[in-house]
Amino acid sequence: MTKSFEEKNKQTNIFKTYDIRGIYLKEIDELVFYKIARSCAVYFNGKKVLVGCDGRLSSKSLKSSVIQGLLDDGMEVYDLDLVSTSTFNFLISKGDFDFGLHITASHNPKEYNGLKIYDKFGVSIGLGFGLEKIKEIFEKEKFTHKKTGRLIKADDLKEEHKKFLAGKIFSTDKKFAVDFSNGVGSIIFMEILKEIGAECIILNENIDGNFPSHSPEPTEQSLSKLIEIVKSKKLDFGVAFDGDADRIVFIDENGRLLRGDQILYLLVKYLKPKKVVFEASFPPFFKKILQSMNVNSIETKVGRSFIINEMKKSGSDLGGEMSNHFYFKETNFMDDAFYTFLIVLKILEEEKKNLGEILKEYEVGNFLSYKIEVADEKKYQLVEKIKEEVKKKYDVVEVDGVKVVLSEKDWFLIRASNTEPVLKVLIESSKKETIEKYKELIDGLVKKALSLL
Repeated sequence: MTKSFEEKNKQTNIFKTYDIRGIYLKEIDELVFYKIARSCAVYFNGKKVLVGCDGRLSSKSLKSSVIQGLLDDGMEVYDLDLVSTSTFNFLISKGDFDFGLHITASHNPKEYNGLKIYDKFGVSIGLGFGLEKIKEIFEKEKFTHKKTGRLIKADDLKEEHKKFLAGKIFSTDKKFAVDFSNGVGSIIFMEILKEIGAECIILNENIDGNFPSHSPEPTEQSLSKLIEIVKSKKLDFGVAFDGDADRIVFIDENGRLLRGDQILYLLVKYLKPKKVVFEASFPPFFKKILQSMNVNSIETKVGRSFIINEMKKSGSDLGGEMSNHFYFKETNFMDDAFYTFLIVLKILEEEKKNLGEILKEYEVGNFLSYKIEVADEKKYQLVEKIKEEVKKKYDVVEVDGVKVVLSEKDWFLIRASNTEPVLKVLIESSKKETIEKYKELIDGLVKKALSLL
């Protein structure tokens, strides 16, 4: 590797709000991950570390470099090899390791990879939670003298998560389809589905880092085949996991892709928690509905670091994101897509209703979600400029980005993505014809803000 490439990587903004992420061989490579691993060893100053990776084409090579970096700092490295983030979350949250490193870029396109860093209790180490200190060690290369560590093959630890999930299994007559998106979700969970023994159609269970079936991000467009199967086969519902299987997306019996706030409402209604954490991209009326159910709620910034830390701080029972990550006190405040599946399936079985039937009582408006590509170094400045402009005319919620509340059912959110060089936009309106009107307003605000930079 040339020095110029190495120096370029040092200056690249791969240290994101939640984790480390970048394009393989352009922004990150094996040497970068080796040095990050050594930086983590210095930061945590521990002995035992849990390591795993997703099924991306570059993941195993990057994992080897991470492991070597840890061994060179004298660590005991427990290698899970291929593992879902849900399983990694479960294992790291038990407190048996000093920290954890999981090589994954989650739902990002196949050319990306990344590194999720956890403390000994499974809390994400993002910016503001310690990642900035790891970045400083990385940039200054403040490593310890080389030592010799020990590598332990730990593939069998995944059985602990399977055993936990197996304890939640029950018989059901529900019919459903599961799309694994060629990610690592099929590890462990295929066996759980077999034990459930229900009528189930499986899609894309083979792990393939090229993601030949569709994008690893579960969207209405990428899940068109799953949606068609649910409708044509008259199934009760469908689900899809993203590339690293920490997100689960539900399709109702009518083929409608459900939002995270709808599923969190379902969980709140039947689990009856005392306190719930949700993030800024939830509609303004969600909090009002929880108040009517006598549930205390806390709104945070988008991202698992913020959700988990707030849940632990407040002792909340349940948490969720619009992107369909769900967190439970029973899973040590971790997001677990497999556990979420079993809880929702149990709700449907006990209620003898389908998702669409239950969610008729939780009305959602006309909804539009899209991204605006912007330079990574400008996206946060853009949001601040937009905030200055809209505060002159509208009621604004500033928890994360700019949420403009026009009425209880009319609102929009503009925020900088913490994983991609884009602005993320959400619009909801009680009237379909006003969606385009709000989009024009937002595009105008972005254009004006860009001209001021």
